[in-house]
Amino acid sequence: MQRTFRPSCLIVLFALLVITAHPLPGAESRWIRLRTAEFEVYSNASPRAARDTLREFEQVRGFFLQRSNKQPSKASPVRLVLFGSDKEFAHYRPVQFAAAYYEQMPDRDYIVMSPNIADAFPMAVHEYVHLLVEHDGLKLPPWLNEGLAEVYSTLRPVGGKILVGDLIPGRFQALRYEKWVPLATILAADEKSPYYNEKNKAGSLYNEGWALTHMLYLSAEYGPKSGQLLRSFAAGEESAAALLKIYGRSVEQIEKDLQGYLRGTTFRGVLVPAKLEKSSGEVPVEPLPDFDAQLVLADLLYSPGKEQAAAQAALERLVQQDPKRSEPYRGLGYIASSQGRREEATQQFGKAYERGDRDPRLLWDYGRLLLSNHGDEAIGVLSALLTQDAERMEVRLELADAQVRAHQAKEALETIRPIRKVTPAEAPRLFRIAAYAYLLNGDPKSAEESAKRALDFAKTDEDRAVAEQLVRAAAAGNRIGDVGPVATETAGPVKNGAVGPVETTDARPQLRRVEPAAESKEALNQEPAADTNAPPRPEPLRHAPPPPERFSASGRFIGLDCRGKQARMTIETAAGKKVFLVDDPTKVAIISGSDGPVDFVCGTQKTPPKVEVGYEKPPANQAVDGVVRTLAF
Repeated sequence: MQRTFRPSCLIVLFALLVITAHPLPGAESRWIRLRTAEFEVYSNASPRAARDTLREFEQVRGFFLQRSNKQPSKASPVRLVLFGSDKEFAHYRPVQFAAAYYEQMPDRDYIVMSPNIADAFPMAVHEYVHLLVEHDGLKLPPWLNEGLAEVYSTLRPVGGKILVGDLIPGRFQALRYEKWVPLATILAADEKSPYYNEKNKAGSLYNEGWALTHMLYLSAEYGPKSGQLLRSFAAGEESAAALLKIYGRSVEQIEKDLQGYLRGTTFRGVLVPAKLEKSSGEVPVEPLPDFDAQLVLADLLYSPGKEQAAAQAALERLVQQDPKRSEPYRGLGYIASSQGRREEATQQFGKAYERGDRDPRLLWDYGRLLLSNHGDEAIGVLSALLTQDAERMEVRLELADAQVRAHQAKEALETIRPIRKVTPAEAPRLFRIAAYAYLLNGDPKSAEESAKRALDFAKTDEDRAVAEQLVRAAAAGNRIGDVGPVATETAGPVKNGAVGPVETTDARPQLRRVEPAAESKEALNQEPAADTNAPPRPEPLRHAPPPPERFSASGRFIGLDCRGKQARMTIETAAGKKVFLVDDPTKVAIISGSDGPVDFVCGTQKTPPKVEVGYEKPPANQAVDGVVRTLAF
C-alpha cells in the first residue's frame, strides 16, 4: 500500500534509520495516550498540548461531517502522533523542513506533528483534508491536492457559520514579491518533481497551487465549473488538458487571469452553514507503556515500496520482548505482503489472529489471503469481520463466495440475504454468487432468475460467458457439479428467492454515502457522477448578495486616531491625505513583510511606513474615504 508523506505533505524518499539494540528515537521519553472513537493521540509532549491537538482534530472532523453528511467511520481510529521536541520528531520526518505530515499505513492513518507549529489548527485542517482525499480515492495532481488543503486550512467561525477561503497572508505576499514560476511548470509537477520535494522550490508549488485552487473554486468566473475539473482528474486527464477542456483557456491565459486575480482587491470566500463543535468533555490521559510507544514509533518507519529493514528489525525486536502481543506480527505481515511474500504474510497474520487480533483491516487482508488455499479458515476470519460491521457489502460478497466454494449453499444465501442495494459494478458478482448457491441448494428456478439478472448487468465478456452458462445450467435443471467451477475471484453478486429483492443503485458503500436509487436499467448503466468522490466543498450561498466592491490606495501611514468607538487611519497619498475607518479590526487582513506582529501606535506615527490600503465604500453617514479591509506593509 502506498505511503504518502505530506509535511505540508511532500512525498519524498524516507532516509533509512539504522536500528540497533537500543530503543527507537523518542521511545525513552514518557509517552501518554488519549482516545476517542475517531482519534488516538500519542504524545510525549505535555497533556495540555495533547488535549488541544485532540480537540482541534475533533472540531475539524465535525465540520467535514456536517458538510458531507457522512456517518462516523467504523475503521480504525486515526492516530495523531505529537512529539515533545523537534529533535525527536527529526528522526521520523520525511524532510528537514517538515512540520507535520500525513501517512497512510496498511491498517490505519497517521498524522505526525512536531511541537514547533505556531498555529496548529490550520495544520490540522490541512492534513485532515489530505486524509479525506485519500479515503475518497481521488488522484489529484500535487498542486490541487495541496491547494485544496490550503484553501480549507483557513476555515474559521464567522457569525454562526464557517468562512472558507480566507486570505493566507504569507502565501499572498510571496506570490506578489517573490519570483514567479511559470504555471505550466507547477501544473506538470508530480510527486517526484523538485517543486514538490526540494525546500527552495516547493514553496512555489504550494503558493501558486493555493492561489490557483482558490480562483478555480471560489471566483465567480471559474467556480461554477470546479466540479467538472474533479471529474476530469478522476478520468485521468492531465492538468493542462483538463483546464483547456473545461474552461476553454490555455495555461498561459489562465496564468494571466491568476496574476490579475492576485493583483485584485478581493478574495472571495464562502460562508457555509456549519460550526466548530466544542468538546463534550475532557478525555482522560493514559500513561503509555514503553512497548506500545515503541510499536507506534516502529510504525513510523514503515515505507511501502522501499527498504523495510529498519521497520522489520524494530518489529522483530518487539516480538522478542513480548511474543504474546499480536501487533508486531501484524506489522511483519504487512511488510511481507508489500514485498510479495504471500505465504509469509499469511503466516504472520495468522500469528496475530491467534493472539486475538481482530483489527478490521487485518481480518479483511488475512481473510482474502486465505481464500485460495484455506477456504474454511477464510470463512471463519471473514465471518468475524462481518460480525463487527454487518453493513460492509464487500465483506458479504467475499464471505458468500468462500461459502459457495466450500459448498455451504444455505450459509451463502443467509450471508447475502440482508443485501437490499448494490452498485452496477457489484451486481454481476452478487447475482452470480446467488445463482451458484441456488444451484448448489437444488433450486434451479431461483438460480435461473439470479443468473438472468447477472447477465443483465454483465459488462465484460467473462461476466457474460459465466452468466450465460449459469442460465443454461439452471434451465436444464443441472446441479452445481454440472456447471463447472464455482465463483471465480472476480465473480459477482446475487438476488431473489430466499435473498429477497435487491435494488441496484449508484451508491458507493465504501464511502458510506446514501445515493438515490436508479429508476431504470439505463440509469444503472451510467457511470456515477465523479462529484460523489469529491472532498466536501462549500458552495456559495444561493441568495447571498455579491461581495462589496473594493478599492485600493497607496501612501504613507501617518496617523491613527483612537478616539471614539472606531479607529481612523490617515494615509498620505500622491493625491493628498485620505482617512479610512477601521470599523471591525477582526475583518482587516494584514500583510506584513516581517514574521512578527504589526504594532500600531495611536496618534502621529514617528516613522510613517509605506502601506497599501484595500477598502470598501463607507456608509453614507461616515465622513471618511473608505472602510479598511486589507493593509499591506
